[in-house]
Amino acid sequence: MSDGAEASMPDFDAQRAFLKKPDYFQRFTVSGTSQPLARSDLADDTLLLVIQRGAGRAALLRDPMLYHHAAQGTLDGEPFLITF
Repeated sequence: MSDGAEASMPDFDAQRAFLKKPDYFQRFTVSGTSQPLARSDLADDTLLLVIQRGAGRAALLRDPMLYHHAAQGTLDGEPFLITF
């Protein structure tokens, strides 16, 4: 993402969200960890989804996201919800 791209993003429109229907899949809750990926036991070909907000970054394993389809947590002091 280039610098300044976040400033042009539209606001979240709650009217377009399906917030009242039950979740079809349990959300994957992301808890904070400080273990660098270079020190983890991941194989070199492990597929990751990487998100960034401000100075915070999180890497999610792709395969659990294929089941959960949504992950939530806190990144750079702000809550997030991503879908896949």
